[in-house]
Amino acid sequence: GNKGSYLVIDALYTLAFAYPRTGDPAKAERENKREAFFRDELAQLFALGKEEGFDIATLKGSYAGAMGWGQFMPSSYRLYAVDGDGDGRRDLFNSFDDVFASIANYFVKKGGWVRGGTVAVPATLDAGRTELNPTDWTPNLTLDVLAAQGYRPLTPVRAMGATATPVTLEGSDGKQYWLGFQNYYAITRYNLSKMYAMAVFQLSQAIA
Repeated sequence: GNKGSYLVIDALYTLAFAYPRTGDPAKAERENKREAFFRDELAQLFALGKEEGFDIATLKGSYAGAMGWGQFMPSSYRLYAVDGDGDGRRDLFNSFDDVFASIANYFVKKGGWVRGGTVAVPATLDAGRTELNPTDWTPNLTLDVLAAQGYRPLTPVRAMGATATPVTLEGSDGKQYWLGFQNYYAITRYNLSKMYAMAVFQLSQAIA
């Protein structure tokens, strides 16, 4: 319903050459990296316009330059967008077939999505045990290691040698514990928020 109302070229130009500064020396390195990121995205936008025949002066997106229903940055558009409807164009602004195929391609290529793989299962944490709260959701702990830390899956995990990451969420009835697998990690490559990834998973289950 909201593909963005900012001119992409204006958003990227502003962030590329006038990235807002806090004046905090501790944040200066990150701010420099972000500005460099947006300079690269501005260049990617010009390349994308040439490849796809877009009038880049008219494209609209988010305040950060993300475009279309899938909110792809220009570099992601160039790398992961695909022609889902077979019309010879990669159109993430108007073609649902292109949008769905492109997001699926992003999940596979960027996140390592495994077809038919487990996304997440609810779990418990033994009383008195300390929560593990990772920040990047890489599924690098075996179920044996997680069990030693007090995590117990509430539903069977059938994949042999499966690795997961512990996820803690605040539910309406208190804390929820989950184990997120490779496909949960794949969703976080699209949006880093653990709440976003869980919402996508739970919505998919409700639709199914």
